[in-house]
Amino acid sequence: AELQLAQKERVSAGLSARIGLAVGAPVFHTLIVHFEDGVALQCEDRYVNPVAAPDYLRCDFTQVTPTQYLLRVAPFWEAQYSIEAALPTAREARLLGIGREDPCLVVQRRTVGKEVPITTARLVHPGTRYLLQGEFKP
Repeated sequence: AELQLAQKERVSAGLSARIGLAVGAPVFHTLIVHFEDGVALQCEDRYVNPVAAPDYLRCDFTQVTPTQYLLRVAPFWEAQYSIEAALPTAREARLLGIGREDPCLVVQRRTVGKEVPITTARLVHPGTRYLLQGEFKP
């Protein structure tokens, strides 16, 4: 993984509804590109509630994924997610090494603990690097 950004910010009006924190509240923000065999497979843009994971920004995300870390320190009670085909932002396309018009699989996910919101993330996957398949037998 390549850590592009790891910082403390203030919750914006647009982010407030997605993460469930008040405007102006502190929030941790990371932007990480995940690789496999040197190929970028995911651009992860994540916001984390510092109350749920106060040491989040101290974690070495080249050794452990944010999801692995958060499941250990702040297990979620519920999660909401959406999956859609969409185009990457200019920044996401640059980080993934793809064109701005290349379709992606975009997962938006929010997790909540028993008492506090934990995280919201936008996970962008280049469409040409993934195949979803399954099998069903009655």
